[in-house]
Amino acid sequence: MSCNFTIALVFMNATLANPDDSTKFSAVRNSIPFVKQAVSELTLDEAVRLALANNPRVKALVFDISAAELGLAAAQALANPNVTLNPGFTRAGSDEELMISQPLEINGSRSARAGMASAQLRVAESEALIELREIVYETKSAYLQLARAQERNTLANDVVGNSEELDRIAQRQVELGSRPGIDRTQTSIELTRARQQATLSGAEFAAARAELNTIIGRPVGEIAVLPLLQFSPQTIDESLILQQAMGARAEIAASAATREGFLQEARLARAEGIPDIAPHFRATSLTRSPHENGFGIGITIPLLDYGSRRNRIRQAEESAKAHEQRAAAVRNRVLREVSQAVARLRAANAVLRMFQGGMLDEARKVLEATRNGFRIGGVSLLAVLEAQRTYRTVQAEYIDALASHEQARAQLERATGAVPTSVLKDLRSMESKKQ
Repeated sequence: MSCNFTIALVFMNATLANPDDSTKFSAVRNSIPFVKQAVSELTLDEAVRLALANNPRVKALVFDISAAELGLAAAQALANPNVTLNPGFTRAGSDEELMISQPLEINGSRSARAGMASAQLRVAESEALIELREIVYETKSAYLQLARAQERNTLANDVVGNSEELDRIAQRQVELGSRPGIDRTQTSIELTRARQQATLSGAEFAAARAELNTIIGRPVGEIAVLPLLQFSPQTIDESLILQQAMGARAEIAASAATREGFLQEARLARAEGIPDIAPHFRATSLTRSPHENGFGIGITIPLLDYGSRRNRIRQAEESAKAHEQRAAAVRNRVLREVSQAVARLRAANAVLRMFQGGMLDEARKVLEATRNGFRIGGVSLLAVLEAQRTYRTVQAEYIDALASHEQARAQLERATGAVPTSVLKDLRSMESKKQ
């Protein structure tokens, strides 16, 4: 392969830069009711490993490469000898009863044929890396979607708890006559809405879990606990990333290999117009006269070409030129995808820094202060409801920002083609051991 991967992003998990930041949302994000049912935690690396081990698309890639390698071995082999039997049933029935001829292919046809097969092998390897990259990206996207749904579900359940407490306080105050009955009606409506949101978020969590389990080869309903999403700011060197992407994207290598295959096809057509030598053994009779045998050398001389070989050469050369232009288009697409991924990641970094500037703490403090004031009758119900909605919105946006940040990282990994070639070798080794 011509792809040398130097970027190592695929199997990296983000870690929290400041451990104190984890306390900002721990009261909500650690209170996951369904966690108690699970046995172990499913990390992102483990999800990717399971997907690569269990996905039938990966196994198909292994067979594709094995087939291409067998094709190369067949192309490198010398052409099979030609054996002709012409038994004569009467004295003049046949001038020669046995003819064995071995083409030597000194005209370059064998090396051209091997060159075509070698190019096809490189194409198969490049396409396998492309498919692996897509599988890794799909797995990470499904994993992040589940992590987001898990935390949104936790937040929804937390809001239900807050709404229930607010409804109980309103009920007591209405019974004591310190608040009008309409306030209790309002808190009941808010509680019903919170429960509706919790039901919907639970359904989204179940759907995301089913999608990830399908990708990694687990039963659809199997419960998995995912670590909390964390934020780790990172320095982005766009010029270095672009350089790495140009050397790592398998599409560029596949386009170059396809172009080389067409050039080798043109070379093979030219070789067919060059004379070749074929030593042969000849026997005029196998039974009547065993002495009439001998060795000779045959020379094939392709004198005439009615346009078939000439047009095949031109066709292959034109196809090679077309793929040269496609390679330029692929490079432009790689540059565009990397630039877009870098822009998204930078924006996600900036948004999360804003959240960590105190917005999360302020939203929780406002909620707690208004609830405490509501208990003693010093704050109106509308102020409490507004604080609760603000809290829910800020926390939900923070979860979305964390998921968007990790999704942007996954998109950047995909854009840079960060799938080590060693992964493909390991998968082939595992598959060969199974067989």
